[in-house]
This record gives sequence, structure tokens and C-alpha cells, in this order.
Amino acid sequence: MNNSMNRSTTFGGLGGSTSSRPPANTTLSSLLAQANSLNEVDYDSELPQIRFGIDDIERMSEAAAGRGKKGKNEKGEGFNLLSNLGVNTSQLTHNISQLPNNAEPSTRPRRRRQPPQQSRLEPLGDIGPSYGIGDSDIGAWGRNWHEMVILGGIEVQRQRTINSFQKQFQQRILQNWELEKARVLQDELGVTDEEIAGIVGSSSNGGLSGSALGKSALGSSTRRFPMAQSQLGKSTSESREGGLVMHTKMVRYERVIGELNQRRLRKEPFELCQALEETVKGDSKHPLLPASYHILAYLTHEPSLRDSADYASTSNDAGYAPGEPVQERQYASAYLGDQRSNHATLLRGRLVMGGRRFLERDFERHVDEIIAKNPKEAALGGIPGIRNKIRAFVDVTLRSKEARDAYRPESVNGSFLWAQTYYLVRCGYIDEALNQIAENQQHISRDDWSFPGAFKTVLSSTERRLPKTQRDQLYNDFNSNIRNNSNVDQFKYTLYKLIGRFELNRKSVKIASTTEDWMWLQLSLIKDSESSNSPQDQYDLLDLQKLIQKFGHDKFDQNGTKPLSWFNLLLFTAQFEKAIAYLYSKPQLKTDAVHFAIALNYYGLLRVPSKGEEAELLTTDDADISYLNFPRLIKQYISPFFRLEPQTALQYAYLVALSSDSPNIVIGQKQKQLSLELVRDIVLSSKSWSKLLGSVKSDGTKEFGIIEKDLSLLKLQDEKDYLKQVVLSAAEQSLLDSSLIDSIELYHLSGEFDKVVETVNKSLGQSLSSSSSATENLDSEHSKTIGLSGSFGGINDIYTLAQKVFNVYEKDFSKRTKVSKLHWETLEVLLKLKLGLKQFQDDRPDLALETFKSTNLLPLDNDSSSISKYSNNFKQILDQPIISNLDEIIITTMKCLHLLSTQLKNSPYGDHSRLIQLNILKHQSQCLIQFASTLRLRLGADVYRQLSSMSAFF
Repeated sequence: MNNSMNRSTTFGGLGGSTSSRPPANTTLSSLLAQANSLNEVDYDSELPQIRFGIDDIERMSEAAAGRGKKGKNEKGEGFNLLSNLGVNTSQLTHNISQLPNNAEPSTRPRRRRQPPQQSRLEPLGDIGPSYGIGDSDIGAWGRNWHEMVILGGIEVQRQRTINSFQKQFQQRILQNWELEKARVLQDELGVTDEEIAGIVGSSSNGGLSGSALGKSALGSSTRRFPMAQSQLGKSTSESREGGLVMHTKMVRYERVIGELNQRRLRKEPFELCQALEETVKGDSKHPLLPASYHILAYLTHEPSLRDSADYASTSNDAGYAPGEPVQERQYASAYLGDQRSNHATLLRGRLVMGGRRFLERDFERHVDEIIAKNPKEAALGGIPGIRNKIRAFVDVTLRSKEARDAYRPESVNGSFLWAQTYYLVRCGYIDEALNQIAENQQHISRDDWSFPGAFKTVLSSTERRLPKTQRDQLYNDFNSNIRNNSNVDQFKYTLYKLIGRFELNRKSVKIASTTEDWMWLQLSLIKDSESSNSPQDQYDLLDLQKLIQKFGHDKFDQNGTKPLSWFNLLLFTAQFEKAIAYLYSKPQLKTDAVHFAIALNYYGLLRVPSKGEEAELLTTDDADISYLNFPRLIKQYISPFFRLEPQTALQYAYLVALSSDSPNIVIGQKQKQLSLELVRDIVLSSKSWSKLLGSVKSDGTKEFGIIEKDLSLLKLQDEKDYLKQVVLSAAEQSLLDSSLIDSIELYHLSGEFDKVVETVNKSLGQSLSSSSSATENLDSEHSKTIGLSGSFGGINDIYTLAQKVFNVYEKDFSKRTKVSKLHWETLEVLLKLKLGLKQFQDDRPDLALETFKSTNLLPLDNDSSSISKYSNNFKQILDQPIISNLDEIIITTMKCLHLLSTQLKNSPYGDHSRLIQLNILKHQSQCLIQFASTLRLRLGADVYRQLSSMSAFF
């Protein structure tokens, strides 16, 4: 009964219909009973849900206020234990309570203070009621702790991800900013890479890998000495001196490039490397520079070197007939094509042989220098042959005890046979070396009985290869007498190694103590891998390239003081693209790097990327094949002076088209297009159109320009192709640059007469607006700047130019027929409108009105029924230049009617004809207003306001 009453009371309270307070003596147990009775009622979603029971609340409260429940006099187990042991617990309790920092005892329950956690993150969000779990509920506490660990781990990972992203984003932004600053400083101000590193903190290695050089169009800089040292941090005298030296070198280079293109026009071969070598002879700052060009001349087998007396005693493996020239792009198909083809294999052999020949000739000069410095020890006498010269050189170099102890030369028949034979081979005198061994064969030890035959077989063969039988015999002698012999003659050891290609894993010998000697040894050891019989005998040019790259440039160019040493090694190993890129990274050698690239591209020994100019300067594909962005290199070189010296810049622009014969058709077309675009940019920037492109006189005669005489250098077939690819392209680019008047003469020169009229219409139509005077002044100044010539020379304003175009084409029927009817009629109307506006400005409204009427553009014939006809004709036959200026035309016409009407009204003569004329003017104004109303979407709102205000005066 009581429970039922309590239940109804409770529900009444929730419902809000009644309100009754429980009796004062209600206990916690009765409340519990009431709460339990709630479970018997059906679930109602609107009622609040009780999360904990009374027992749970009571237990949790006791746990939270456990200390507070203990009375002051209650003793715990610890108190009893201490008392049993004889400790005065009362005194101890009193002493503890008297401690200075002890807090006052309180009966209030205190929350247990959590120990501080290090390197832990607070959990995110609300994880439920587990925070209120008591100390005795271990399971709930474990679940809470587990959730906190998981959430903490997630938060740590999230923070790490955010920090990593922000760090990478900041690095990318800073990197792009540094590259852009470097590009601006290099392109526009000519600042060198070292100075950039000091100014903006750039970290690019040499300024190539991360630089954005050349990606912009031809810049606005007009510095004539682009590769000279900047004046930043330098004295003025030093800068002038550096600029003068660089200018002199560039002028010499330009003469060679000009001669090269003249030879190409005449289809004559040209020894480009030696011509470039002559320009840098005597360079005190870079004495190795002429030698680098000489190396390239040997690699390309230029005929004057190949046929010279000191080339070698046996040069039949050169693969050329005596006097046979090396033609333009002779090596392109083999170098750019399939590297597994026979042509590619033959080319690699020729490159290796050319590098070896240079090192042999260079060593022979070293022999002559040593003998000249030590004439007494050499005791040469008379007119010596090469064998006597080598004998004298050996006597000088091995006269000291230290040298003999180091190399342990073996005396055969009273002379150092093995040393002399090695140096004969080292100098390239194969026949003399063979004779030397043959003459002393009977004096050679029996341990070396297989060497003379193998020596003759190898050096007499073009492939320099031993048959298996002979090689096995030689290898046995090498193993038994030489390999592990500490006292062996080092010259004999090297000869065995060269002839038998033994121990290729050990690529150095004791007597090859210099870089040149070591490189000659490598070039003598390598053979094409496909012709090797066993894997251990494989050592080809690719392996040598990898070995060189493994050493790195720091080993040969320490502290950047000898860049040409590393450059020459890259040339010897046919890594031409990497060689040019490395040399270009040196600011003082950029000019030379450009011309090395020109020489390589001329002979077909340079790979260019397929991406075009937007590619980096040096790129490498997945097959480890490098490509050099030659167009970008040329564009960067000519950018400082192409405006002032367009003829010189054109000579370099022609060279970009050299790669148009690439086996890859896409690359070839791209290179040709880049060359034409570069020529177009030079033409547009220089404004010397008559000189570069030619001109057409008013009488129809044509004068040829410089470019038209060089069509073959641009790989263009005929004049039609030239007009389309160069002149028309320049005109379109000029039109895109909003240089409307610039494009008129270019279109006329290219034979696009319809485009001439269309461009004139646009320019003339723009001058019809209210700001026509300002536009004419601007265009007039521009016209004076560009120096129009040919059929339209000496013109200073747009209207006169349009009249000139109209007169020239009207008299020439062949040109007139190539102009569309729409454009021609538009030009006629625009000329009349321009004349009418000029007459109105000259206070002749009567003449202006008659001129406007003659255009048949406006309804001024006093026929109201023809208004719709004028509107339709206007929409059908007229072009945009008139439509865009219709507001000005209608308002000016209305002003003419208003002025004429005012003049008649103010006239002192009041005859009948004046009234008739006033009515005509009034009717014309009404027709003009009606005509304007039919073109609401084409006219501005202010037009109708002005027309209405002026019509009120009629």
C-alpha cells in the first residue's frame, strides 16, 4: 500500500500534475525501494535514466570519503602493530600532527591526488563513467587505463603526422623560394652561383641540380658580359677587367660560330674543336682549357689530327681513309640510336681509341720535356729516332736508386728492355715496340718464352685479342713467374697485364702514378662486353664510366680548384652530358661549357631530353642515360645580348636545330620547334624586322632578310615553310603580346593579307572610343619605336596606317582577293567613321554627318520603315571593332544633329527651307533613337540618357 502510494506520488511529480513532499522520516532504504519500483514501469523515452543504483552510489561515496569516515580516535592496523611493539603511538601521533607543513585535519573527503605522468598525453573527449570508479574496482580501473593508453597512442601518432607534414611543407616552400631567388639573380642580374650561395644561402651544388635557369622567356637584361664575375663584393676595376676578358673571349667564340654556320650553309666540313681551341690559347686562368678542346678533337677524329705525322706510327684502326673529313652530325645515329647495335659498338671503340691517342701524344711531349731538362743524363746526341729517345728517357727516369728500387727494372742484353718496350707502347709506337721485342727475343728469359708471340699477336690485330691457346700459355707464365713475385719488373708486369688483360679486378699498376697514365691504362684494358668470352674478362666503357662516377669529382677536383681535370676524365669516358653540366656549374667556365656543348652537338655526340625546354639542365632516366638540355643552355647564354646583337644571337639559335635529325622523331621535331621559337623571340625583341626577316616594298618588290638566307640552318624546306614557321609565328606571338601594330607588317610579310586587315580593324576600332587621342599617341610612339618599314614605312598614326593598307591592297588585286569580304567592308566603314569623328572634332558637324550617312550604318535617310533593315544589316555584316564602339558613333551622330539644329534655330534668316531642314534633322534624330532602342543589349545605359536629353531640343 505504501509502495503503491509512493509510486503514484513519484509519477505525479514527474508529470507535473501534483506535488507532494516525502515524509521527513523517509530513510535511504525507502528511497531505494522507491527507486527499485521504477523498474516495474514501462520504459518511457522522455524520462531521465538513472545510471547508478543506490548501492553503487553508497559504495563509491564511501570509497571517495574513506579517510573522512575514520574518526580521529579510531586506530588502524598499523597503530595496533606499533603499540604491540612498544612504540608510544600517542606521542608519535602528536608529533606528526605538529609538523610545520602538515595540513589541518579535515573531516571533508579529499580526492586522491594522481601522480604526475611524464611524456603522457591527456585522453580526448569523455570516456564515460570510468573516471568515477572507486579504488576497489580493479577491472573498471584497468579498462579505463587501457582506453587512456590507446587514446594517448593515437594522439601521439596524430601529433607526429602533423609535425612531419608541417616540416615538409615548410621545407618545400623555402626550397621553391630559394630556387626562384636564384633564378632571378642569375637571369636578370648575372650573379654567380658562389655569390648566390653567400647572399641567399642557396645550397645547390654548383647551381645546376636545383636551379631553374632558362625556364623563363628571354629576359629583359641587356648585359653584354653575362658570364663575367658580378660586381657584388668586388672592386670596380676587377669587375671591368673580368668583363673585358670575358668579352674578348666571347667575341672570339662568336667568330668561330659564325664561320661554322657559313660552312654549314656551303655543306663544307669544319674542324670545330681545333677552331675553338685557338680562341682560348694563352688563357692564363685556365691553362688546361686548350687541352680539353684538343682531347675532344682527338675523340671526334678531326682529319688534320688524324693525318698528322705525330698521330701514331700505326693509325689504321682509326677506321678512316687518309684525308677523309668528319661531317656534321656524323656520329648522331650511332650515339643516339640503339646502344647494342654494331654502329654504337664501333663508335665506342673509336672514342676509346681517340682518347688513347691523345694520351699517347701527350706523353710523348712529356718525354721530350724530360729529355730537354736533362740533356747530359739523356746523352741523346744526333738526330734520334723514337727508340733512342725512349732509351734516353728511361736512362733519365731510372737513374736514381729510389726509382730502380721502386720499379725493379730488369736488364736484358744491357738495357732496360721491358721499360723501353712499355714506354714505346705508352707513346703509341706499336711497330717500334714489336721490333724491340723481336730483336731481343733470344735474350729474353725462358720464363717469358710465350710473351713475344702473344705480344705480336695482340698488337698486330685491330681487335687486340689473343686466341685462347696463346692466352692460356701466357696466363700460365704470368701465374708462375709474375703474379706473386715481389721482385718482378713492374714494366714487365704491366705489359703482361695489357696483353693478357689479367687481373681486371686490380685496375691500377705501380708505374701508372699519374691520372693520365691511369686513364691510358684503363682505355687500353677495356673491350666491348659482348665480345668477351668469360664474365671475368668483361670490362667495357660502361664499367669504366661507373668506376669514374664511383670515385667522384672530389677525388680529382679537390676544393673545386681543378674543374677541368674532372671534366677531361668525363670526356675520356664519353660522359659528355655530365661533363658539360659539371663545367657549366663553374661560373667562370660557363661560356666555355656552352661551346663545348656546341661542338659535341655538331658532331652528334649530345643527347637532348624529350621534354623540351621545361626539363632540367641535366636529367637521367631509369637506364642511367643522361640528357643535356641544349636549347635551355643556348637560350641562357644569349639572353643578355640578344636585343642588342640579334644577328649574333641568331647564329647560336640556329644550332638548336642540329638535333632535329634525332632517331626519335618526337625529339627531333621538338628541337626544331624550339629553334624556331628562339628565332621568333629574337626577332620580336630586336625589332629589326627588315634586316632579319626582309621586307616588301610598296611596289611589290621584296628584299630578303638574314634569316631567309639561312633556311637550311633551321631545317626549313622553302620560302613557304619559312613564312609559316618563322614570320607568321612571330606575327601571331606579337598579336598575343597585344602589339597589334607590330603584327601588321609581320602578317603582311608572311602573305597573310586577311590577317593584316583584321589586325588593322582591331587597332583602328580601338581608336574610335572617346580616348582615341590617347590611344593614337600611344600607338604613334610605339610605331616610332619599332621602326615600321617596307610597304608601311614612315607612318606615325593608326588612321594613316589603315589608309595605307587600304590603298596598297585596293591597287593590288592579288592581295585584295585574299582579304575576306567581311574584313574589307569593315575596314571601309571604319575609315569613314574615323574620318567623321575627326571632322566632328574639327567643328564640321555637317561634313561629319554626311560621312556617317555614307557608311550606310545608321538610319539617316529619313525613312522610318528602314530602321529594322539597318539593325539586321548591322548584325550581319559588321565586325567587332564597330560593334564595340557603337555608343560613341551614335552619340557623336546625335551631337551633329543637335549642333546643326541649334545653328539653324539661331540663324537670322527664317525662310521656309530652314523649317524643312529643321524637320529633317528632327526626323533623323527620332530615327536614330528608334534604331538605338532596337540594340538595347549592345549599347550602354548612358547612351539612352544622352539621346533623350538631346532630343528634347528638336
